Amino acid sequence: MDNFKLYTPINIGNVEIKNRVLMAPMSLGYEEKDGNVSSRLKDFWVERARGGVGLIIVDAVTVDSSVPYLGFTISLGEDKFIPTFKDFVDEIHANGSKLFPQITHPGPESISWMFGKTPVASSNYINGLGKSVRELKVEEIEAIIELYGDAARRAKEAGCDGVEFHCAHAYMLAGSFLSPLRNKRTDCYGGNLDGRAKFAFDVIKNIKKKAGDDFPILMRISGDERVLGGNTLNDMLYLVPKFVEAGVDAFEISGGTQYELCWKIIPCHYESPGVNIKEAEAIKKVSKVPVFVVGKINDIKLGESLVERDVVDGVVFGRPLLADSQLVNKGFEGRYEDIRPCASCGGPCITRERSNPVAKCAINPELGREKEMTITEAKIKKNVVIVGGGPAGLETARIVAKRGHKVTLIEKSDRLGGQINLAAIPPYKQDLTRWVKYLKTQVEKSNVEVKLNTEATAKYIKKLNADVCIISTGSTPFVPKVKGIENIDVVTGSDVLSARVKDAIHGKVLVVGGSLVGCEVTETILHNAVGPVQIHIIEMLGEIAPGLCPNNKVPLMKMFNEKGVVMSTNTKLLEVTEGGTGVIVEKDGKEEVLSGFSKIIFCCGAKPVNSLAEELKDVEVHIIGDANKPGQVHNAVEAGALLARKIGNVENSDREKALVN
Repeated sequence: MDNFKLYTPINIGNVEIKNRVLMAPMSLGYEEKDGNVSSRLKDFWVERARGGVGLIIVDAVTVDSSVPYLGFTISLGEDKFIPTFKDFVDEIHANGSKLFPQITHPGPESISWMFGKTPVASSNYINGLGKSVRELKVEEIEAIIELYGDAARRAKEAGCDGVEFHCAHAYMLAGSFLSPLRNKRTDCYGGNLDGRAKFAFDVIKNIKKKAGDDFPILMRISGDERVLGGNTLNDMLYLVPKFVEAGVDAFEISGGTQYELCWKIIPCHYESPGVNIKEAEAIKKVSKVPVFVVGKINDIKLGESLVERDVVDGVVFGRPLLADSQLVNKGFEGRYEDIRPCASCGGPCITRERSNPVAKCAINPELGREKEMTITEAKIKKNVVIVGGGPAGLETARIVAKRGHKVTLIEKSDRLGGQINLAAIPPYKQDLTRWVKYLKTQVEKSNVEVKLNTEATAKYIKKLNADVCIISTGSTPFVPKVKGIENIDVVTGSDVLSARVKDAIHGKVLVVGGSLVGCEVTETILHNAVGPVQIHIIEMLGEIAPGLCPNNKVPLMKMFNEKGVVMSTNTKLLEVTEGGTGVIVEKDGKEEVLSGFSKIIFCCGAKPVNSLAEELKDVEVHIIGDANKPGQVHNAVEAGALLARKIGNVENSDREKALVN
């Protein structure tokens, strides 16, 4: 272990934090609608406390229970919430961490319009949901300032160690007042920088009045809003000393704005690590109190370096602590290879499914189910063969082996990783290879026997004396059977990404399918182009890249527009003509002819590869991931993780065949 400064104590006000790692406030969908801390949310935060986090910041704790936020919101808006919150805080303390609730008023981001009440803000404008918001009257502002103080007092009574005051991103009420993008007032709460900051100053004063000077305030600000007409770094360099004088005890430096630049707040593929470091470093030079930085600090080694070099006083991790709750402990112990790496993929932690609107993680299926998914020793030890070395197969192998089973992993290619190897090829996605490296390391440490360049046959699996066979063979590209396709050499998106297409792709290119794969293929072609290239995407649905995280989709669409990519939605391929240089499509019910293509690339989804299952006799068989049903990587990994925890729990005397979705 290196004695990095990151792991040494620091004070925020009079409160000592055991290390310089903070966990970012994050909306996860685990909240209860009654405003109390749910058991699921508590388990999640407690697990991060056990993982070594110095200070946990709990997201968007409302100061006004009558003003609903986008989802269910924890509340400190009434005294009745104190007892439950205290129980929660006590458990966090028992596990070695401190806790600050991020107290806030949703203001313009409230969904009160659903209940016939107009959301309020610094000024009249249209919010991010396209709804009108109403300018607050001065007397209303003063009443809300009192609510902030009352919430801080309740936080103190609940045993919290301080509060975070959210003033960033031109977002929610305090951000609405501070940003010139939103605040168009001409009274004392607007007009210039000092006027726009008056709301924040008054809230700070009221918190200190009602909770005491000894109750710390951590303030979240945008070091630069990065939008023309928004707050700049120079504005913050002016305000920070004033905020310190007013009573702020530390700063969390973020950046960007919620409406205009959401990908700067939660940076994904297209942003470099540490997007707010420059601003945080500059602010630290004018601040007399600690400065912490947030924003794609997705490697604890980067955090160690920033603090060691005195760039900042500490770092704030968000998504990396979703990927691995033990991030801090593992970093402190120097166990870097054992850290589940966050690739800032913009996956299910941000982009939620309507059917299950809670945060998940592509690499950590245990997220939000920490108690449910503990790993226990199997009651009956079995000989388990896993076919397919993609992320689902690797995660399954790791857990099955940890539970005491004998595990053999068979992969027909010369390397592990499966589809992740292809997914990491498009520009800006190389961090995905960290997942494969981690899983390979853990499989090796678990004494899994790995057989590469091996074809799994029923005969071979029988030779291994398998009790259980888990099929994780993934999928293969689907190519539609349209007229004329039999006359061409079919090229799929997989062919392009795997470099099976040897000749340079140039000229006019048709990409059939505008899903994630179609977009990745388009991006890769544009990135590698050695001459003029014009891409036309056709998609049957009404949207290109449906379900793609906005933090990735917005910059991607901007780039496509800049490169002149033509995107035709509600367009169905009917026929390939002219020897593969033309097509007939149906768009909005009308046939059109498109021609002059140098290449047609099919990105039309995938079909499962699982024929082996039918050949196996006298073996308990499970099919997981894309081999069962093509979908997102997190679904495949989750299926494997759940199955791995069941193998050997009960005797399966008849060796029934089972399918696991």
